[in-house]
Amino acid sequence: MKEQDTGVKWFNTVFYPGKKTGRAVGYEDKILPRLREQHVTLFTPWGPRYDWETRGSAIREGDKEIEALDFLITIFQEWDRNMPDKNFQWIVLGADLYGTRINKLPSDAVAQYFVSLQERLTISAQILPRMTMMFRLWSEFDECAQEHRDYVRTRIDGMLSCQLIHRAVLTAGAMQRGGDPMEYLVERIAEAMLIEKIFRPIKISCVGRHKDNEVDRDLPRLYFVPEALHSPWM
Repeated sequence: MKEQDTGVKWFNTVFYPGKKTGRAVGYEDKILPRLREQHVTLFTPWGPRYDWETRGSAIREGDKEIEALDFLITIFQEWDRNMPDKNFQWIVLGADLYGTRINKLPSDAVAQYFVSLQERLTISAQILPRMTMMFRLWSEFDECAQEHRDYVRTRIDGMLSCQLIHRAVLTAGAMQRGGDPMEYLVERIAEAMLIEKIFRPIKISCVGRHKDNEVDRDLPRLYFVPEALHSPWM
């Protein structure tokens, strides 16, 4: 069927083929239908700064976070010009519990980092006046997420491959934070399930596609961020 929405037609034929850095997930069955709606919710999870001891907790000019935010803002400006009939909401989720609960980072360092991130997002919002920008912390959803964690814990053996679990164990060991790799995987799946249930968003990922595979379940996601800007909080 011929695309009736001119903005979606531009996205599908011009933007996506030219800008993608990885194959989207749920492109035909979720992403395009959600883009056809007038109100479109975008979602980007943002991790804590793990090397806060050397870099500090504040985001400063020249930091990778600034470059990544600038890149995303440029992308959204292009969307705004070519899909002017859409009302975009961008939810940035500060993954504070991944830092404090799972990887044992000091709560004050994690909190200070996300205050700094929120300040940077406020500046970015001035560049995109038509986009509604919302910053939330994952800890705000802690109670709601518990039922999903409980569900995942009883079924996780059938939800994840041995290769992914092995990779998570190696990553946790390399970080040397005493983090629990299985709890990280449970949290990722619970997050994806809850965010999809509440917001029905399109995820704009800041990591490589392989890091979202399996744990993001049915959450539709797009990959535009170049590898040099992946995980800007790391």
